[in-house]
Amino acid sequence: MKREQIRKGIWLVLMLLYSIGQVKAAEKVVVAYVTSWTETIPDPTVMTHINYAFGHVNEMSDGVRIDNPDRLRKIVTLKKKNPKLKVLLSIGGWGSGRFSEMAKTDVTRLSFAKSCRRVIEEFSIDGIDIDWEYPTQSSAGISSSPHDTSNFTLLMRDLRQQLGDKLLTCATIASGEYIDFRNCIQYLDMVNVMSYDMGNPPYHHSALYPSEITNWMTTSAAIEAHLKSGVPQDKLVMGIPLYGRGKRGYTTEPDSTQKVTEHWHEQSMVPYFVDDKGELVIGFENERSIGIKCQYITDHRLRGAMYWEYGDDHQEKLRNTICRILMHGENGPYTANYAGNRIRFRTLLIWDPSAEPAHVEFDKQAIRFFHKLSYGEGFTYDVRTSCPTSLDTLKQYDVVVMLNSLPHEKKGRKAFEQYMEQGGGWIGFHATGYNDANTHWPWLNKFLGCGSFLSNNWPPQSALLDVETRHHPVTRTLPNEFVAPASEFYQFSPSPRVNKDVEVLISISPKNYPFGIKDIVTHGDFPIVWTNKKYRMVYLNMGHGDEGFIDATQNLLFTNAFRWVASNKLRTY
Repeated sequence: MKREQIRKGIWLVLMLLYSIGQVKAAEKVVVAYVTSWTETIPDPTVMTHINYAFGHVNEMSDGVRIDNPDRLRKIVTLKKKNPKLKVLLSIGGWGSGRFSEMAKTDVTRLSFAKSCRRVIEEFSIDGIDIDWEYPTQSSAGISSSPHDTSNFTLLMRDLRQQLGDKLLTCATIASGEYIDFRNCIQYLDMVNVMSYDMGNPPYHHSALYPSEITNWMTTSAAIEAHLKSGVPQDKLVMGIPLYGRGKRGYTTEPDSTQKVTEHWHEQSMVPYFVDDKGELVIGFENERSIGIKCQYITDHRLRGAMYWEYGDDHQEKLRNTICRILMHGENGPYTANYAGNRIRFRTLLIWDPSAEPAHVEFDKQAIRFFHKLSYGEGFTYDVRTSCPTSLDTLKQYDVVVMLNSLPHEKKGRKAFEQYMEQGGGWIGFHATGYNDANTHWPWLNKFLGCGSFLSNNWPPQSALLDVETRHHPVTRTLPNEFVAPASEFYQFSPSPRVNKDVEVLISISPKNYPFGIKDIVTHGDFPIVWTNKKYRMVYLNMGHGDEGFIDATQNLLFTNAFRWVASNKLRTY
């Protein structure tokens, strides 16, 4: 009997703990910035906190000045409709200064902290949000000092002493710089990460994960940077923009005069618009991308989400998505491991087992290379020994990788031409670029953007390569030059460089001349990696022998090329 009672007692305790855990898991914050210069009255049921923007450090650097205080009073009345709503005054914003002067002395810091307390009492608000952009930095046209970081910690200490149990939060740059979190986090209730405005076109400003459409930071990197800096998960709030960023500045939708096409980036998990040249011109958020970010918040046990700004009816669907997932516990669009196990694209590898032995050896190693790559890149692949003769078959694949193998039959050539002309993706190695008088395929020259085979070095040799651009995603992470493993390299005439549609990425350095022992290349332009910008393709001249995958830099080149073609989806079918 006692044993049975003990079992029941344990079961009840476990159920209680489980229910408590479930409640805590659902208690996410949703912080909405509401501005002083707009007239929209927010729906107080779609957020847990409102940060009223903005207050400022006054001209004497010892107190608080509030923009449009009457609007702040109206915002506070929303607490009648939602008694759980918390309203904070956000002090600062881009270009709001005098923080450095205020924080540098005990007297002005204390006076400012007391002024914050007075504002809380006068307006019946729940706390203060400090949006100092940024300590030690004058990029916003404000004064700064090398001592700002340490003074920021002292300011948080003094504010905490004056505010008591009222809320104290701060907004931070995406990289987590300029603030000593390990020393000041004890005084803060939440840290709102401004994980947006992290790039201008052709880069996305709020991508979740890195790819060729990101340059400085991503949202996931911003969260990781803050965690490493000492901000615990239960105080960390992810910033989400409810606006887009284009070449013409901030926007919620494309200009009616712009001819743009919407795309989705599977790697960075964000939507964007491209112009008629295929260039990213506006990065923005939609319900899908915001849902994924909310799922990220849940998966990583973060405190919640913050968004700039509440806005108008254009942002309603986005606000409601955040509310449904984080406040009401609805399921996000993907499971906890969505980023790692979801198949993002399909690849076809084509090789010719009857080709010359050195090419076959490379092809076999290449198949093993892409097999290992598939674990982390989230793709499936099929292997064939000839090119499909049906366009419908090719259309099943996002990327076709030809390993020293080209279609020889008319049906195969026609299907491949249609596939590429309609936006298919292609990576070709070595012999896929071989085209002479006996090939009888003029379209191949047009596609490759170069003339016929001219010459090659022999026997296979290592070569010093010049990386000609660091701006292209394929070569951005490569050094300016590196030594490629031994291979037979083809030279073409005319060179692809004379084609205005071709961007040469890597070439054989002239320092190698004379290049070869039996067959010698003595001079001339010698590109070996390029893309024809009219197609979604990269040609790589490597592909001969058993040393194609022994060099980490060259492997990175192959990986970059594959990622770029796979993610740069421009298909029209």
